[in-house]
Amino acid sequence: MSLVSFKRMGWLARRLSRMYPAEVPYRVASVLRATAQQHGFLDASRVPEREIGARFGSPWVGTPDNNLADPAAVFQVAHSLLDDGVQVFDVCVPIGSSIADWNADPKTGISIPTTFGLGIDFRHIANDVDIKHLWELNRHTWWVPLAQAYAISGDRVWLDAIECSLDDWLMQCPYPLGANWSSPVEHGIRLINWSIVWHLTGGENSPLFSGPTGHARLEKWLASIYQHIRFARDNYSFYSSSDNHLIGEAAGIYVAANTWGVWPEVRKMGQRAKALLEREMMRQFSSDGVNLEQAFCYHKFSLEFMVAALLSGEANGELFSESFHQRLLASIRFMAAMTDCEGRTPAIGDSDDGLVFRLVGDGTSSAYVAMQMFGASYYGVADLQDKLQKLGHARADAIWLKLPSGKRSVVPGTSSQLPERFVEGGYLLFGRDLHDSNELRIVMDVGSLGYNRISGHGHADALALLLSYQGKDFLIDPGTYCYNAAPELRHYFRGTSAHNTAVVDEVDQSVYGGSFLWLRDVHCRIHRLDENSDGVLVEASHDGYMRLHDPVTHIRTVRFNRHQLTLDIEDRFDCKESHSCSLHWHIAAECTVDSIENGWSVSRDGIEMQFQIEFERGRSELVSGRVAPPLGWVSRRFYEKQPNPVICVQGNFDSTTVVKTRITLVS
Repeated sequence: MSLVSFKRMGWLARRLSRMYPAEVPYRVASVLRATAQQHGFLDASRVPEREIGARFGSPWVGTPDNNLADPAAVFQVAHSLLDDGVQVFDVCVPIGSSIADWNADPKTGISIPTTFGLGIDFRHIANDVDIKHLWELNRHTWWVPLAQAYAISGDRVWLDAIECSLDDWLMQCPYPLGANWSSPVEHGIRLINWSIVWHLTGGENSPLFSGPTGHARLEKWLASIYQHIRFARDNYSFYSSSDNHLIGEAAGIYVAANTWGVWPEVRKMGQRAKALLEREMMRQFSSDGVNLEQAFCYHKFSLEFMVAALLSGEANGELFSESFHQRLLASIRFMAAMTDCEGRTPAIGDSDDGLVFRLVGDGTSSAYVAMQMFGASYYGVADLQDKLQKLGHARADAIWLKLPSGKRSVVPGTSSQLPERFVEGGYLLFGRDLHDSNELRIVMDVGSLGYNRISGHGHADALALLLSYQGKDFLIDPGTYCYNAAPELRHYFRGTSAHNTAVVDEVDQSVYGGSFLWLRDVHCRIHRLDENSDGVLVEASHDGYMRLHDPVTHIRTVRFNRHQLTLDIEDRFDCKESHSCSLHWHIAAECTVDSIENGWSVSRDGIEMQFQIEFERGRSELVSGRVAPPLGWVSRRFYEKQPNPVICVQGNFDSTTVVKTRITLVS
């Protein structure tokens, strides 16, 4: 047995242990269906005839009318794509007249065989190939700026670039062969971007489809679109896989049904997809708006799917329920609350910098701010508009998106200020002057490990703290770095030692099962939450170390004093025996850290914070960029990392031990 096969068998055994009982027959049926499709049965090779008289759907995106915030930005991005290529994480892919090999890994150049797609084990590809690079390029998000440039200018050069790429992609990626037919959520993303490109380039009346060659292109594209819809429908990610993937698959099908609903069965698939989106909005987002995967990037990612579905539906007379809207607005307000005064968002949980779609030239600084702009434009709520104004956006118009005329009425129960307590979702936000330029911002994680048993994108970060002042980070979450490559670093960035919380007996809060798999749930409990004019007091615990031979409950008490600008953290441990403890404070790489009496001075840009530490049987040291075992790294973008300082406090504790950390803003 090869090493790759051995790793796959081990992963399958661990994955099986986290499945729901009812999931096993579903997985068996999926394997049988895939086997039949591999041999030409029950597949979508034959595309049905389109319904006579059926029309294509109305657009949900369009060229703005005289209110384009920054047309130069559209052309800048479009020119850069043609001149320099597509940036795919840490590599730039020249596109020339088109991509030479759509089935090759852009980083290594290794071509993945165009065998039956569902039979490709994309988690364990040899030669250090991470399938993420190939998928990212094939999502076709980068076609959208080209379509935008064409929509503004009518210049055929942009359309020609899309035309060449489309022709080559359809030729090189036939259903159901190759890595581009191995993961249905990728089809959902591609369908949404294809829908945007379709509408911005003129739909069925586009010059793309003029003449005999253009007509043949239209027929080939529509055939692939139908097969995309079927592939996503046939392989919905149900049960323990029903996270953002299920949302993405359903959203792609629904947007496609609204755009190209010229087949009766596709319209039926679209209605089922809409019902799934309604259900998953309530399942995957808490009532206070937090995506339960506990990964901020995937919170935004899932919202982009929902917004595309919502707008494509409304453009074609399909409305979502009031409960859907309430949950959607709550989730956007959570995002706004967690965005600091500089428009930056925390790196909590996994992040692969993924986008469902991005319409450039909207004047926003990030996809997170763009989502908040949609919320302000669509719902007209004052708190989102105020937040955008504080971020420097005098206007709150989501251009390029076709919104209903007039603002939607405010969802009942919405307050005039952004919330700060997300108890159900698992986050507490507090500090001083929040959302203003002088804010002192503290975020505390009091949530579960992740979603739906496997917690695929969650990190073992229970009770972790983040701290920033005036939009400058001091205590950080180090991020993600990678998924399928560099297994040791993947484990490190997901593990407890990479977060501002305590490690007991040198093990994570949960049992690590693989790149997207934890084998034990972790839950937090808030024991006390008090607030008055002087400050905030929080006491919470988690059960991640109850699995040890001598069970340990980690209890953290946090006191913030608004007047003295001090943050007092006390870590206690309920146990019977003695254990080891490592407490980590991950400092932003821009900071300078110096030793002082009983602690450390952390400074940047003329601001100093002092960390004073009391641990009777402990000692503290500064670590940065350690390789084995990894410690002291930060990843601000996928596949990029750099050393950062970590104050590491180590020692032994028992039930009488209290580890005290006081953080004081000195200047």
